[in-house]
Amino acid sequence: RVARAAAPRRSLGYAYVNFHNVADAERALDTMNYTMIKTKPCRIMWSQRDPSLRKSGVGNIFVKNLHESIDNKQLYDTFSLFGNILSCKVVADPESSVSKGYGYVHYETAEAAEAAIDKLNGMLIEGLEVQVINFMRRHERPDQASWTNCFIKNIPLHWDDEKLTTVFAEFGEIVSATVSRGIPKYKPKPKPKPTPEGEEADADGAEKKEGVEEDKAAEPPSSSPAPEDNTENEPSDEPLKEQSLGFGFVSFANHDDAAKAVEELNGKAFPVLDPKEGEPEELELFVGRAQKKTERERELKTKFDQIKVERINKFQGVNLYVKNLDDMVTDDQLREEFSPLGTITSARVMREGKDGASKGFGFVCYSSPEEATKAVAEMNGKIINGKPIFVALAQRKDVRRAQLEAQHTQLGRPGGMPGRVAVAPMGQVPMYPGMPYAMLQSPRGPGGMQPQYPMMHAMMGGPRGQPRGGYPVMAGRGYPMPAYGQVQARGVVQGRVPGRGAPRRGPPGGG
Repeated sequence: RVARAAAPRRSLGYAYVNFHNVADAERALDTMNYTMIKTKPCRIMWSQRDPSLRKSGVGNIFVKNLHESIDNKQLYDTFSLFGNILSCKVVADPESSVSKGYGYVHYETAEAAEAAIDKLNGMLIEGLEVQVINFMRRHERPDQASWTNCFIKNIPLHWDDEKLTTVFAEFGEIVSATVSRGIPKYKPKPKPKPTPEGEEADADGAEKKEGVEEDKAAEPPSSSPAPEDNTENEPSDEPLKEQSLGFGFVSFANHDDAAKAVEELNGKAFPVLDPKEGEPEELELFVGRAQKKTERERELKTKFDQIKVERINKFQGVNLYVKNLDDMVTDDQLREEFSPLGTITSARVMREGKDGASKGFGFVCYSSPEEATKAVAEMNGKIINGKPIFVALAQRKDVRRAQLEAQHTQLGRPGGMPGRVAVAPMGQVPMYPGMPYAMLQSPRGPGGMQPQYPMMHAMMGGPRGQPRGGYPVMAGRGYPMPAYGQVQARGVVQGRVPGRGAPRRGPPGGG
């Protein structure tokens, strides 16, 4: 069974396989571990019902400085000599699938983990000296509370390492200070060319131009034309030089000095030497704790998710979704139509980004849920510009997707969506919405045949709704109902369908 999320029904990336005996499970663990499934190596381990062993961290070790060529199987083979491994993984980039140079090995016992640390720590693997230590959770690591490395940005471009050291040295002993240098990736914007005076639009512009042309015609032609100055358009052959990128790092000897520097210098303005046109004369430094890219992305994601949840909770029950809008409906008209029902905080028609054409739907936000509920009841189906609009409470995409999937799962079930007929296996009665249970359990007739398709009214023919043969209609429902042994149709023996073994009947009037 593949584990899936409850609402969107997407795979969670793991599954469970149950065997009838332990020997088969052990053979699958030995032979199929780290095999490729759709271009990804699978990791197989024993299922742990009790999560206390996994969450306690006992027997879990951290391995870093791994070579990029080492994968999960090679790491497992290297560390399996010291004990039974519950889980083994090399962390790789999700996009490129390239190893990040570290991994985790979880042993069944703490003794096996300690033996692996004693034997493999400092060992050369593929030419690199690996480091093997006990795993520590992120909040338990010492560098989280006693950091000493500072990140500085918005540094004036004329600063160098010596100037950066001078500014930060008053807060404590500095281990290292450097300004990052390189070739900037951005290109300076070209300056707009000045407009010549002769091209200015004024009342006498045409007369001035004609006068200039007459003067040029009166002058004698020169022997050599004047050279044109195209130095601005010619590409420069000079190589790009490295310069300051505007950010750097300062590492202090102790944590208190680094924290004090962040508190005092963060937001402090420093003058810029020879600022260019359009550049500020002062820059405010940003000084903070140096973070890894993954850590910074994780914090930003947490921050934005919290802001998103707060925004969703704020507009829960007051934001309305309006669709089937005419292309000529504007934001003001939408607000005007809904304003008699309450106080509107915002009303907007969604439009395309390029040409600004209406997408046919929009949103109206009220100040209270009562006003929004009243608007849904009164505005749903109202005609605006000749089109009936649909009004409902706005829903998030994942909630709406879950509701649609729940509706699709009802298709084909008895009592599901009206007008749908479930596909029945060969030799069984098709199921209709609301079909009685007794009809589903109908016994086979004397002929041993069971109807494989429903009989429609057009096939049952006869004068004025009287069934000529086939299946009589169940009273009050209009559904065909088999009646075995009662059919006396032309060419049919009682209780038997024409086919193999049935006696032939000659043409009318034949002997």
